[in-house]
Amino acid sequence: MKKLIVFYFLLAVPAARVFAQETEKKVRIDVTDGYQRENFHWSIAGNSNGQNPDVFSELKWMKLGGQSLAANLQWNVYQKFVFYADYNRLFITSGTVNDSDYSGDHRTGSTYNQTFNAGKGHTEGWAAGAGYQLVNNRLLKLVTFAGYNQNRQALFLYGDANRFPDLNSSYSTAWKGVFIKATAAIKLTDKLKFNADVTYSQVNYNATGNWNLITTFKHPVSYRHHANGYGINGGGTLSFDITKNIAVQAGAGYLHWQTGNGIDQLYLSSGEIDKTQMNGAYRNGFRVFAGLIISID
Repeated sequence: MKKLIVFYFLLAVPAARVFAQETEKKVRIDVTDGYQRENFHWSIAGNSNGQNPDVFSELKWMKLGGQSLAANLQWNVYQKFVFYADYNRLFITSGTVNDSDYSGDHRTGSTYNQTFNAGKGHTEGWAAGAGYQLVNNRLLKLVTFAGYNQNRQALFLYGDANRFPDLNSSYSTAWKGVFIKATAAIKLTDKLKFNADVTYSQVNYNATGNWNLITTFKHPVSYRHHANGYGINGGGTLSFDITKNIAVQAGAGYLHWQTGNGIDQLYLSSGEIDKTQMNGAYRNGFRVFAGLIISID
């Protein structure tokens, strides 16, 4: 990300000298609809030292896909200062999840391995912050932002009428923290622009799980996960002005989020609480989309 921001600056400096200031739109609203697909996994060790074995149990959600809606707002509040907000939601309609347990280190000695349905649930995120226009001319617009964001996942593993009909377990996550963001718009022709953005988030990760068929676990919270992590989101679009204040756009984006080692707290129906090492949570995916850009003078 640092290399990308440096590249933006190298573009910005000569452009700012050559081109006149671009007339600023007061408000910009982006609305997009598309398809998103993600993978997500986490594992725990056999004890709090990350041993016996190093991977005791592992959950992998694979190819979680569905319709993805997103919107963001940029409001030029005063001179070069900008207010920013966004929201996105993925409606999961397809995917599977694998649950594996091991007795030996390095995922050896398999003691359990089953794959279940995961084609329901959702992910969502929102962010709010403030930005400053570093460059705004006829060729290039470059804005940097900082703020706070939250991202959540509501994931499931469930059976069907012929296989594990009573299974309906869930795992819910919350990634919360601060972010920095850079956006760039490069004018290719009078009406065509290339837009790019990159966001880095530093977050706290908290999750709860409900394994509904395991009677030795408490319900509705069977266990909790706590860790620290980060996220990187990036994307690019092409936009074409169809009127003075309306443009159409199409593009794609990528996300990668992960945590370091954390804590797994298991709540037993007996009232006991067992703790072990959570080996990290990992989320990655892509999105393709199209939509509108609405500008207000």
